[in-house]
Amino acid sequence: MTAKRLYSLDVLRGVAALAIIFWHWQHFFGIRGTWQAGWSRLQEPGYALFKPLFEEGWVAVDIFFAVSGFVFFWLYLEPVRRREIGAGKFALQRVSRLYPLYFVTLLAAAALELAFHRATGNWFVFDANDWSHFVKSIFLVQQWLPPDELQSFNGPAWAVSIEVLLYIVFFAGVRFGLRGPLACVALAVAGAVYFFHDGQIGRGVMGFFWGGATYYVVDAIARRPDARFLARGFALAAFSAWAIAIADIYLSFHNAPISALPFEAARFTIGYEYPIFLMAFIFVVVPLTLAALALHEELFGGAWSRYTLLGDISYSTYLIHFPMQLTLALLALHFGWMPADFMHGYVMIAFYAVLIGLGWASYTFLERPAQAFIRGKMHTLAAA
Repeated sequence: MTAKRLYSLDVLRGVAALAIIFWHWQHFFGIRGTWQAGWSRLQEPGYALFKPLFEEGWVAVDIFFAVSGFVFFWLYLEPVRRREIGAGKFALQRVSRLYPLYFVTLLAAAALELAFHRATGNWFVFDANDWSHFVKSIFLVQQWLPPDELQSFNGPAWAVSIEVLLYIVFFAGVRFGLRGPLACVALAVAGAVYFFHDGQIGRGVMGFFWGGATYYVVDAIARRPDARFLARGFALAAFSAWAIAIADIYLSFHNAPISALPFEAARFTIGYEYPIFLMAFIFVVVPLTLAALALHEELFGGAWSRYTLLGDISYSTYLIHFPMQLTLALLALHFGWMPADFMHGYVMIAFYAVLIGLGWASYTFLERPAQAFIRGKMHTLAAA
């Protein structure tokens, strides 16, 4: 592939970050310290229109893992393999990008959770807020050293912890020769098996290395003389996959009567709707989407760069949105607001407007300056 940056994947990552807020809107049913009795997603703003996001928006996290896998195999594979990037430089690049905002939001969420606990005697949404999880969170190992599916403090940061584990596996695997499309497929399948032992690590491994396998496919197709024809085919396939997934959520195909299935298939399906839906999304919908976007931009160009802000602020909007909810929960306690007060469209629109503004401010005034400072300081120390 000849492109230096795929803006379309940045946009996809940005949209995924914003989509997760729909899934987490249910948190407002717990702003009084306990979850409102009889709460229902049907009460959430614009439910009929945005039902797929309210019901299954949690899978947007798996887009993050897949995009990371695609990008890392595209940009970092050869430099790491040829030892142009050592372990120290690789770690510095990732830490300088992730850690400044991560640490700030960790401290903010911890302080806000303590205030909420003092006021209500309960934690807001995520309960594993103890010293052990806090110390592990400082080092970004809270979800995998040892494996732990409990979420703490800034709960959505579990995905950042898993990303760090994936970076380590990627670097070590490339250095030890575990690379190429077959290796990616093998690791993705291993992630699918491990998923039933630890869902978070399994999801990360599946998405990341299937995203890597998708990169190899896209790179091979982009070199073919019929690449444009195939790119249109991938676009059609991706559109069809999304249409089927959305129709399934609206029409509940996966809850069809078991009499419609052979006995053995029905017995397997019952109780496994979650992994079946998740793995169909990770192994079918997401790679088709990545391939369609990457091929379109590589072969046809387009105006994707106009929307790169969505990608730039995707990390900040993802990490900031839960501390924002915590802040609103504390304000609700003070002013007597109820869950119903948050179930209006204008409230959600205002939330998004503030979140995007904070995301832009974070990226502009915290993340980029901190990244440049850390890399510059380490370069100076290395030179000395």
